[in-house]
Amino acid sequence: MKKIGIFAGTFDPVHDGHIAFANTALTLGLEKIMFMPEPRPRHKQGVKALEHRVAMVKLAVADYPKFGTIVLEQARFSAHETLPILQAMFPGHRLVLLFGDDVVYHISSWPNVEKLVDACELMIASRHKDTSSLDSALQTLQKTTTLKFKYQIIHTNNDKITSSKIRLGIRRGKPVSGLATSVSNYVTKNRLYASE
Repeated sequence: MKKIGIFAGTFDPVHDGHIAFANTALTLGLEKIMFMPEPRPRHKQGVKALEHRVAMVKLAVADYPKFGTIVLEQARFSAHETLPILQAMFPGHRLVLLFGDDVVYHISSWPNVEKLVDACELMIASRHKDTSSLDSALQTLQKTTTLKFKYQIIHTNNDKITSSKIRLGIRRGKPVSGLATSVSNYVTKNRLYASE
């Protein structure tokens, strides 16, 4: 069965680390990866408007034929509502969810998460070269809950690039690295992050 990667995230802003993770994931058997900006992330406050984050993602993925963008109307993603929509979009495909290692520590609190992990595989990005503690946390999660899921941990080399560091650099008026030129130009044109 062909596999489609679903990369949900805040992408505030999308940066080279996101792209590197997706590129690595592609080499592990995915046919395509769809970036899916979250309209109202559960664990983050004060994010930029969805229209800006979607525009930046579209600019960042424009030169990658196997990357795309999905924009859903739901304010918040949930297993019981979002999963059927994605399955209908990609019939006959196995869905693989891509996310950062920070998600691991609160995934068990997601509503209807059992349905999600039953239907999908997980690819988890880690900024740390030693992924043993993350692997241990995932195994403990499976042992202490009813969750049974198939996962892969992907080490990303762009461990110094984070959205928060980029926002801070822009706010302080310092040169920032880790953004595609098109995204950097968009940020400047729309005066994003400068006055936070």
